Amino acid sequence: MIRFLQTILILLTFLGLSQPLMAQSVNPATVNVEELSDAQIQKAVDEMNKRGLGIEEAIMMARAKGFSESQIEDMRRRIDALKFGGQKQKSQTIELEGEEADLTDYSEKTELSDTIKKEQSKVFGFNFFNSDKLSFAPSVNVPVSDSYTLGAGDEIVVNVYGASQQTYNLLIQANGSVYITDLGPVQVAGLPFAQVQEKIKSRLMAIYSGMKGNKPNTFVDVSAGQLKAVTVNVIGEVNVPGTYSLPATASVFNALYLAGGPNEKGSFRQIDLVRDGKTISEIDIYAYLIDGKTQGNVQLRDQDVIMIRPYVNRVKVAGEFKRDGWFEAKEGENLSDLLRYAGGFSEKAYTHRVDLYRNNTRTMTFKDVAARDFASTVLMNGDSIVAGLVINRFENKVSIEGAVYRPGNYEMTEGLMLSQLIDRAEGAKEEAYMERGVIVRKKKDFTFESLSFSLRDVLNGKTDVALKKNDKIQISSIFDMREARTVEIVGEVQFPGTYAYAEDLKLADLIYMAGGFLEQAEVSAVEVSRILDKKEIESLTKKLSHSFQFPVDRQLKMIDEDAAFPLHSYDKVYVRRAPGYRPQAVVKVQGEVVYAGDFGLTFKGEKISDVLKRAGGVTPEAFVEGASLRRRHELSDAEYDAKLALAKQDTTMNEADVKRVTYQVVGIDLVKILKNAGGVEDLQLKDGDQLLIPEQMQTVKVSGAVLSPVALTFKNGKSLRKYIRSSDGFAQSAKKSKVYVLYANGTAESTRGSIFGRRYPKVTPGCEIIVPEKPQVDKTAQAGKWLGITSAVVSMFTAISIAIK
Repeated sequence: MIRFLQTILILLTFLGLSQPLMAQSVNPATVNVEELSDAQIQKAVDEMNKRGLGIEEAIMMARAKGFSESQIEDMRRRIDALKFGGQKQKSQTIELEGEEADLTDYSEKTELSDTIKKEQSKVFGFNFFNSDKLSFAPSVNVPVSDSYTLGAGDEIVVNVYGASQQTYNLLIQANGSVYITDLGPVQVAGLPFAQVQEKIKSRLMAIYSGMKGNKPNTFVDVSAGQLKAVTVNVIGEVNVPGTYSLPATASVFNALYLAGGPNEKGSFRQIDLVRDGKTISEIDIYAYLIDGKTQGNVQLRDQDVIMIRPYVNRVKVAGEFKRDGWFEAKEGENLSDLLRYAGGFSEKAYTHRVDLYRNNTRTMTFKDVAARDFASTVLMNGDSIVAGLVINRFENKVSIEGAVYRPGNYEMTEGLMLSQLIDRAEGAKEEAYMERGVIVRKKKDFTFESLSFSLRDVLNGKTDVALKKNDKIQISSIFDMREARTVEIVGEVQFPGTYAYAEDLKLADLIYMAGGFLEQAEVSAVEVSRILDKKEIESLTKKLSHSFQFPVDRQLKMIDEDAAFPLHSYDKVYVRRAPGYRPQAVVKVQGEVVYAGDFGLTFKGEKISDVLKRAGGVTPEAFVEGASLRRRHELSDAEYDAKLALAKQDTTMNEADVKRVTYQVVGIDLVKILKNAGGVEDLQLKDGDQLLIPEQMQTVKVSGAVLSPVALTFKNGKSLRKYIRSSDGFAQSAKKSKVYVLYANGTAESTRGSIFGRRYPKVTPGCEIIVPEKPQVDKTAQAGKWLGITSAVVSMFTAISIAIK
């Protein structure tokens, strides 16, 4: 015990807190700061706080006592470590009359269940305290207001700067005072923060003379430090009633936010704040939600009680209001007040009256309330207000469409005439059809009638029509009143197609519009086909059209003959291809020739031997017997569309397999062709043909229903059956009578039957022996078939026997 007291004495001496008489027996050089315990350091800190000393002031006193800078630095580090390190996982507490008040363990908001949110979301104001985007969570970083009342446990920080520099961390004790060195206690509890600031500054002038006078050189800043948490009780009709711990700067809305706000029976208009048994504030949340007023949202104090009372009048709002749901009305509030709470009518609302449904404690009553009676209609609990839609009907509208410069809707003014409406529409267009216009008018029974007028007479002032509301005026153009006038050009021009007809259009003009002639065009006889005129079609004849032929200059130069024949609407011009024109035809020669590549056909009917000569003939390595020809085949649009339609209907066909361009193998015998050039075997070539001459082949492929499909070495004189035996023979499913050989040149030969047995095709290098399989037979179906036949035969004989008897 004595050792402990000596240690405390050394520590207090180090901090300059012991009496001078006691400190005389302590040698500063013997104090080892590292040997002091955390409890001893904390005891010294508590003594500093008790006397109102800051750490810097205590260090200055320690230097005066003779302690070294290393001892002072070690002590500063120990105090910082104790304050910020060892206590990080614990709540910072202050000791007041034997009780610990937690400064940082504030209450958190309890999330309501989805069921409660769904039930109460229609109550106006519920989302104010339960929205994900709007938070009234209390903040500990809010500056202290001047009206904040200080109490025991709050901290005051005093910074003296200028000629003198000093910092005081003052903790308000249980007796309501703070202790300032050289000044003693100062009573601050229960005073507003602004008054405390002035009081402390006034007291500090006694020890800091530089603060006085007209030209002070020492200044003081008084601010709030750590404030003690306040405990508030939220009771009544609240979603989560209970006791909540909040920052000292928290307000009523902060507490209501944590408690989830009023429940489905709670009032948003009458919330009482009770302090020391007296109601000091009545909060109407609508004042904030509607007008943004926060007068009732006062700062809380420790042990305040927030009482949420049941609602008195709740009214349902539906229909064309900007806000709908359940609203609360105070005693005496009327329909005009409710309309303000609901944000007023929507843009589609009928505002002259609303429907009022009222519970009269026995039955329901209905009342239609006119707009003039809104202010005199007092609301009652359970009322339901519904606003209807405005009728989609215009009282003063007319419309004009067609060949005017400003078509659209216009206001129907008193005595409006048709000519006046046309003037307001900026007049009729030049292409307006003058002979007739139409007015569609709605009659009293809501059926329609048509009124016709002469636009020419109206514009000339000879006649006019008085308009009525909802009239629709249609003025057509001359283009609306006749068929679209066109001409068409087809054939050997760059852009064949249909073109708009224009008066005095020449044949060369149309060809010019179509991009001019193509190179293969025949310009000496351009044909024009013309329909019969109106007089000719009045009688039935065999005549279908007129045809004209004209030579046209290829450069489309202006000539007199051109001007003498203007085109008529609906003429069709044909530009044909020159008779001697032939598009270039190209064949491809590949494989074992001297000059492989593409060759253009030089004359019609050019044959395989002709092209081979131009290709330099075959090479010594060429396998002439295996030469093949592939011919390009392109479907016309009609054929392609027909095959696609068939593939869509036939489940055995696939649309993806239908190709516009395909290649077919044409079997040729190049050996005979080379021996007899120009003979029957020497085929004429076509554009896109591909002639392939392979190199020497030395294998024979065996595939299909054999036990071991394989490619074998060709041996001259070896028969087909020997090749099959070399592939381990026929499979059980092989159809031996249908074996065939596919030769390298694309031809094929099948097995033939005779009285001497089967005659198999000859085997040549590069060929493929194909053994097809027998079709699979459903034995169960076969058995059923024979059973049916047998049963029928038995039945027949039985019937015959009976007939004979």
